[in-house]
Amino acid sequence: FIYKKNNVILKLRGRVMAKHKREVTDAMINMWGMTTTDWMGYEKGKRDIFTFHHLKVAKRFGGPIEIWNGAILCGQTAHPYLHTVEIHDRDRFLYLTKILIEVNEQRHMPTREQLLKIDEALNIFEQEHSSDTNKDGYYIIKDTYTRRLVKKRGLYFFDDSL
Repeated sequence: FIYKKNNVILKLRGRVMAKHKREVTDAMINMWGMTTTDWMGYEKGKRDIFTFHHLKVAKRFGGPIEIWNGAILCGQTAHPYLHTVEIHDRDRFLYLTKILIEVNEQRHMPTREQLLKIDEALNIFEQEHSSDTNKDGYYIIKDTYTRRLVKKRGLYFFDDSL
């Protein structure tokens, strides 16, 4: 993996890469003031972690692990679910990614409107793909994927400072 920093090209492998990814993720968690909720409105569970999701340049295309290219998502819910959406509904994935890029650029947690747009897009995906299964016969939409804060606590929970 080749990584460019300060116009110097570095080769990162194994632990060095993992350490850098954790450092960037932790910096973003602090910048956005995150404690229990990710950018898609999911609550981080006790055994969950916040993870870095590539936004503008995908990992498979050598996307850098940099603040401008990332979103912070819950590793057991939002992150795998977003990749499920990517596989089954590319247009909806791009729409969600556009919202996450807005959150990245605004440098604060999603607004109520952004969370409602994310929830609406995922609700439509859930309606359209509720009976879809993977190659092993499991539903692609896990119960935990549908437990977003919008559904759990209602709209009164959100305010613009999230």
